Amino acid sequence: MKKPAILLVDDDAALRELITLRLEANGFAVEAVDSAEAALARLALVRPDAVLTDMQMAGMDGMALFRAIHARDPALPVIVLTAHGSIPDAVAATQQGLFGYLTKPYDAPTL
Repeated sequence: MKKPAILLVDDDAALRELITLRLEANGFAVEAVDSAEAALARLALVRPDAVLTDMQMAGMDGMALFRAIHARDPALPVIVLTAHGSIPDAVAATQQGLFGYLTKPYDAPTL
């Protein structure tokens, strides 16, 4: 049986590794990249089951990445993980079609 595939996007190498380990331990296949630009390049080649992205990154941020993904494939679930979230930001993002909005530090079972 094929594991659900997650594309993880985060510019923090230690956090990428930690989230990758947690997701893999819970039965997901994870491919991790360090930027939104790298994620878009990867998405041109493969379609994961979901994308999990940090919000604040150098270059393109998580919401810009979501908008680019949503324009190409509105059915692909995108979840933003951020240390700088607020309820109004989460509401606005989900109204735009974002699948999920999680704050750091994240709750492991919720993730």
